[in-house]
Amino acid sequence: MIKNTGVRYGLLGAVVVVLFYFLMYTIRRELFLNNIVQWAPMLVYLLFMYRAAKEDCAANGTQRDFREILRTPFVVFILINLGYWLFYYGLHLADTELLRLELLAEKQLYQSQLLGGTGDPQQANQLRERILEVEHALEHPVQPRGPVITRMAMGALGGFGLSAGIAALLRSSD
Repeated sequence: MIKNTGVRYGLLGAVVVVLFYFLMYTIRRELFLNNIVQWAPMLVYLLFMYRAAKEDCAANGTQRDFREILRTPFVVFILINLGYWLFYYGLHLADTELLRLELLAEKQLYQSQLLGGTGDPQQANQLRERILEVEHALEHPVQPRGPVITRMAMGALGGFGLSAGIAALLRSSD
């Protein structure tokens, strides 16, 4: 058994999240891309982060440096998020049709924004350029690593905020 609480809950949470997304993908590809399905596992993140932090506080107390309390839920978040993004990237490498579906949805979003009217000619031109970029990407869809790494890093900022909230909640409950 893994002794580090953050690592244990993080790895377990990563398995749960990846299994959830794999299930959604196997049910229907489009379901994997649904915004609600994409955000629903955040509850799993929060549950595992809270449980790990609570267990850590029970073992080590809450009368210690705030950063020490924050560390455990943040490690949980980082590991779950890493598991998700590795699965996401690997799935898109294995199934280019999934990437094609995402690009088509992105193109439709830009087209609907353009049809709705932007009120700004410069913004309308940017949308037209983006539509052309997406159409070009649709010719030979490839999942680049850069955007995945960027979104993973941006998620870590949110995870830090959630961890700080959990740490503050546990520290104030004493």
